[in-house]
Amino acid sequence: MNINAWNTHDAPKIDGILDDEVWSDPLNMTNLTASLNGHYLNNDEADKYIYEGYFTQNWPNNNQPSRQKTRLQVAYDDYAIYVSAQLYDTAPDSVRTNLGGRDSGSGAADSFIVSFDTYNKQQDCFEFEVTAAGVQSDRMRGMSGWDGNWNEVWQSAVQKNEEGWAVEMAIPYRALRMPNAKEMVWGVNFGRVIKRSNETAFWNNVDAEKQGYVNQFGSLRGLYDIKPPLRLTLSPYISNVAVSKQGSDKIANTFSGGADLKLGLGQSFTLDVSLVPDFSQVQADNEVLNLSAYEVQYGEFRDFFRQGTSIFNKWGQFYSRRIGQSHVAPSDDHLQDNEEFIFKPNDAPLINSIKLTGRTEKGLGVGILNSITNVSYAIIEDTLTNETRTVEADPLTNFNIISVDQNLPNNSSIGVINTNVRRGQGHKSSNVSSGHFNLYDRNNMFRFRGFGALSQEFNTEVGNNGEDERLTTLGHRFDLGHGKVSGNWHYWVSTNVESDTYNPNDLGYNSSNNAIQVRANTSWNQYKGKGIYQRYWVRVGYNEDHLYAPKAFMYRNLWGDADMLFNNFWSVRLNAAITPQMSYDYFGPREEGYRFAQYPSHDTGVTLNSDGSKRYSISMRASIWQRQHFNQLDDYYRYGQTYRVNDKWDLNHQIAWSQNRNEKGYVTTEKDESDNVEAVIYGDRNVKTLENNFWTQYTFNNKMFLKLRLRHYWRQVAYDEFFDLAKSGELLTSDFSDVNEDGEKEHDANYNTFNMEVSYSWEFLPGSFVTAMWRNELGSNSHNSHYNFTENVNEMWKEAQVNTLSVRLMYFLDYQQVKRGIKSM
Repeated sequence: MNINAWNTHDAPKIDGILDDEVWSDPLNMTNLTASLNGHYLNNDEADKYIYEGYFTQNWPNNNQPSRQKTRLQVAYDDYAIYVSAQLYDTAPDSVRTNLGGRDSGSGAADSFIVSFDTYNKQQDCFEFEVTAAGVQSDRMRGMSGWDGNWNEVWQSAVQKNEEGWAVEMAIPYRALRMPNAKEMVWGVNFGRVIKRSNETAFWNNVDAEKQGYVNQFGSLRGLYDIKPPLRLTLSPYISNVAVSKQGSDKIANTFSGGADLKLGLGQSFTLDVSLVPDFSQVQADNEVLNLSAYEVQYGEFRDFFRQGTSIFNKWGQFYSRRIGQSHVAPSDDHLQDNEEFIFKPNDAPLINSIKLTGRTEKGLGVGILNSITNVSYAIIEDTLTNETRTVEADPLTNFNIISVDQNLPNNSSIGVINTNVRRGQGHKSSNVSSGHFNLYDRNNMFRFRGFGALSQEFNTEVGNNGEDERLTTLGHRFDLGHGKVSGNWHYWVSTNVESDTYNPNDLGYNSSNNAIQVRANTSWNQYKGKGIYQRYWVRVGYNEDHLYAPKAFMYRNLWGDADMLFNNFWSVRLNAAITPQMSYDYFGPREEGYRFAQYPSHDTGVTLNSDGSKRYSISMRASIWQRQHFNQLDDYYRYGQTYRVNDKWDLNHQIAWSQNRNEKGYVTTEKDESDNVEAVIYGDRNVKTLENNFWTQYTFNNKMFLKLRLRHYWRQVAYDEFFDLAKSGELLTSDFSDVNEDGEKEHDANYNTFNMEVSYSWEFLPGSFVTAMWRNELGSNSHNSHYNFTENVNEMWKEAQVNTLSVRLMYFLDYQQVKRGIKSM
């Protein structure tokens, strides 16, 4: 489908009332037809500029007409592109107008979406969404991924009317990237979400049976003489952070200021600079007591590292939490007689970060990110004299990542990534280089992908001659996959190989290397409703893993899952898996040459979700895992609920409980004076975990909200028996005891974390915010694994609470807007 845009000299007033001259019947718009060689438009020509009809559903009834009609128009001038839509509704009072925070998507409200593929490459787009309550969301999406953290400043307004509701949008060109051409044709699509019927429909059909999204867009024509503007914005800020700890009369108060700068370089690229970054208002991590051999991967909440980073987030090479993470924990080797550590840093202070991202007219995408963290120090105290001294923890460190990819025909792409970490003298540095490709056939029916990487670690050690020697460790990884990705029937097969020395973790995330993995699955997807269901899919798969070095079998399993959406918009998902033979865990023992023999096991689970468009909705999950040989039984239960009190206020609660009975897990390693392994100790343990989350938001209007978030995490670990792990993998009788002089079982645990956050946000001008956050944190960790819930809470509440109050003012300055304001004076 095609739609044409009007060139107007009189920009519409963005108020949601479609009475501006630019939106009038084009047959009567003599001042606008002049731009079309001075003639009036006939009805056939008018159809090019005005669309009125029924979108096509993508969900739930794929390829069926929408239940409601929509009218669209597009206009533009030398500053912005303007979109108007009348969203007709046969029951105007049923239009959902639930409020939410910015970038919350449609949430529980009806919404309108416009997407621009400005280079018309059918791969990536800029997407803007407005709800019937006026709440904005924006994102970039397509073959490069989904970047819902990308934010721009643009205008929109909505109004309910007798025929439904109307929306107007003004999207300045600085929010887009576009070619510099006399005439442009953009890919475009418009979407509409009708919540009471859970309908998502598009102007140009997006068929759920076909692979891809942007490749199913229509065309926006009639764009002439648009000059890409100078894209320059500055967001200076000031903030004040006060921190206090219970039991202390001291308050640590920090006043700071800085700025975020965005500068367009040419028509395609944007330079982001964060000067003296402020992360005092980021959400607290959902910390856990980790009993596994693998690092916990936490989410990223710092805006600079969330926005515009989809080009880096490929194949685990970029884990932004590494930037600012403490790399070196000073060891006790630094301590002299009568000394102890009184402070060890958890992070390294960030000095600055810069980011360059963009994509050229020919489809070449480039991303460069560089960050520098400062030196951090640990503090040591002499217990006799109370004198203190410092030792270096983290050195001055430079983090750098470069990602380049080229769009190819048929939604295909090829690219390379390089990550580089440089630390000060005597510390490890690293470099990882990789290449990847993603190929589709002409019909987007089949996909073939590949990835290959080389990692290098540079360590400094003292040689036999007493001089420093640089040691280089090389590692590699490659991954190949192929499958059918469109139609009702899908399949996928892949293999992944990682050497025992492959390590991207200085700037990336890889939970474990040293593996050869084979994956295969096939599925049937039914997109058309019949009887009691709207759609469903069924899938079965096979996994097999081997150790890379030395070559050894680890495990294989068979699994299946299925999902069905019913006519009442409830859904159910079932899953089951079986590991039919002996498996071997080479990572859990934490020591080379050891493995843990895991006998056959099986598991099953079910998830049930109610209709999320209702005022009250629920989500439930129950699963069971069993290994009969050890009489192991794990069960997990989760219950979530949402209640929308009204359009402004919603309540959310989720509670999860799990219990692992007779779990066999790693405890510790015993070594002799020469640091040789004497025994790897495993234990028979019972693990109970309770996680309770509550959050609520009151939205005053589409520019202001107040949010409360509570989280309590409680894990108990109780050991019944200990074993020596044989290198063959079997558990042998052990005389190990973890009872200390006070009669406590040192490896039993009663672990708690509690977080409370209250945050306030007010967008007093477009892109300008006043924000405030109060955070209360406390935690406890003891050996009292026998405590009940009341005893546990009493123990936790005896710990000192840490309170943080942060207030921040940020003002948005746009060069083009300032320039227009001066001209109009």
